[in-house]
Amino acid sequence: MFALMAGVAGCGSSSGTGMAAYGTTSSPSPPAGVQRTIKIPDSFGDYTRMTGADAQGVIEAIRKAQAQQNPVFAAKMKIAVYERRGNAQQRIAFIGLAAGDHPTIAQELRSNPPSAEVDSALAAMPLTGPKDYPAGHLGGTLRCAAGSHGGAGCAWGDGSTVGVVAGSAPSADELARTTLALRNAAER
Repeated sequence: MFALMAGVAGCGSSSGTGMAAYGTTSSPSPPAGVQRTIKIPDSFGDYTRMTGADAQGVIEAIRKAQAQQNPVFAAKMKIAVYERRGNAQQRIAFIGLAAGDHPTIAQELRSNPPSAEVDSALAAMPLTGPKDYPAGHLGGTLRCAAGSHGGAGCAWGDGSTVGVVAGSAPSADELARTTLALRNAAER
């Protein structure tokens, strides 16, 4: 579903290899007919949204890479870059889509199991050892992995939304906690 999040804070570049489905742990997805949305929060937990030229450069690179794969998704993506308060070296990028953003996105999210959407999103990044994590009260699937060149990446999906977080987190476990906090702040 997502093109490579090129150059995102320590995640390196894609090896071009796909990721096989990993595990089946998930929480119940939203009931049929429930349509959640995603709104980019200005802050969550220890992270604050960046709005300067560096952040805009990352956002433009992500959107451009995605446009080559799927222009509809690229146009509708919610993209943000966050920095951990007190640590300018710890940055993450977030991409989110919701079924209500466009009929094509709704069809994609509803025609595949959440775990397949998560695997598709993670396959675009050079990651090793994916692991399932509790998806929280919003349900669905949350999966994270360490980056093969440092950093980590996570993705969630629930049949109504899909989100990807990647960056310079010290571990996949820590990025999983950060992703869950971001999801709770962004998904409505």
